[in-house]
Amino acid sequence: LTCACARSPAGLPGESPLVRVLEDESRSRLGRFNQKDVSMVFSSEANNKALEAIFSSQLFYENRQERFIRSMAEWLPRKAENLTPYTMALIAKYVARHRLREPRLLDTIANFLLKRGEQLDSKVIQKLVFPFSRMNYRPSNHGELFPKLEAILEQKAGSSPLATVNILMSMFQLSHFPQTVLHQVFSPGFITNVMSSPYALIVRRYLSLLDAAVELEFREYSGPRLDPRYRVLMFEHALTADEANRKYSYKGLVAEALRQLVGEECYRQDEVLPPGYCTDFLLWINRSGTVLPLSRVPAASRAPPATSPVTMSLRSSVLALASDLQDFAPVVLSVNDKWHYCQNSDILVGSRAMRDRHLRLLGYCLVQLPYTELEKVSGIEEA
Repeated sequence: LTCACARSPAGLPGESPLVRVLEDESRSRLGRFNQKDVSMVFSSEANNKALEAIFSSQLFYENRQERFIRSMAEWLPRKAENLTPYTMALIAKYVARHRLREPRLLDTIANFLLKRGEQLDSKVIQKLVFPFSRMNYRPSNHGELFPKLEAILEQKAGSSPLATVNILMSMFQLSHFPQTVLHQVFSPGFITNVMSSPYALIVRRYLSLLDAAVELEFREYSGPRLDPRYRVLMFEHALTADEANRKYSYKGLVAEALRQLVGEECYRQDEVLPPGYCTDFLLWINRSGTVLPLSRVPAASRAPPATSPVTMSLRSSVLALASDLQDFAPVVLSVNDKWHYCQNSDILVGSRAMRDRHLRLLGYCLVQLPYTELEKVSGIEEA
């Protein structure tokens, strides 16, 4: 398998005849790949480049749930103590990128973090924590790990604000809310520090979504909150992954089916709803089950405009929607494509799962259209 990645360390072009020969040879050997091969990859830190090349290769992408991952899942727990944080972070990066919900790998990363967390800086911790939220997976040691992460963040929150809010976001996606750390990140000192930094906008985006999550899911919290003047939308448009994979999405099929079924005047596509969630399709239905043209929906009943998230608190939005549900029900039609799920799984990735929780708490009815159902559809009439 390493041979297939020769283009990366050796700098060979992907279309090189040599690379094609190596890739063909590697494919023929996949069935015989075993733990000895994994051990060779990890035999020295110099092989980090080879490891990165493997995870980045098209060959690995095509076979990412094959024997390499199974062998690594069996080998890694026994060897993790001998790996450097850099190597473990590299593994975590590609486990997350390929959405590999392999419990043995994830638990090994969690155990490494539990044992070595105090020696690591926030940026490395951020990389090691991310796979858990990405895969919507609470590691088996979360009862010990999460309190330890809280204690570390309390000490290091100010040294790396962006890493801190990223770690918090991962924990929020797993429905864990560290109260003492929230006191810090919403404090005037932390906010002032952030506003003068070059990454002010991205941290404001994260803090805005964290603040919304506190409003919706952590109602017992009584500490400081984000000043409304600093609130912005977390996302202003579709996620990068959705844009990049648009040609593979079933959203176009669903859009055409909706257009023929209810008419363009009865739904909105790619609507961004506060606190910054892009929805595939938004419809309004009355008590008798009829899809209403948007012109017949009272303006006051519609979702607050995404362009002005600071004009209305989420709590008042919830109350407004709750009263409107007596006559109208806002419906979000969600097209869940393959990359919205963990690899070979029906479990949504953490960010998507949190989005769905929040939309429901805001009063929207969610209708899920998983790709596994849509791929069975034959023609527009069935759609």
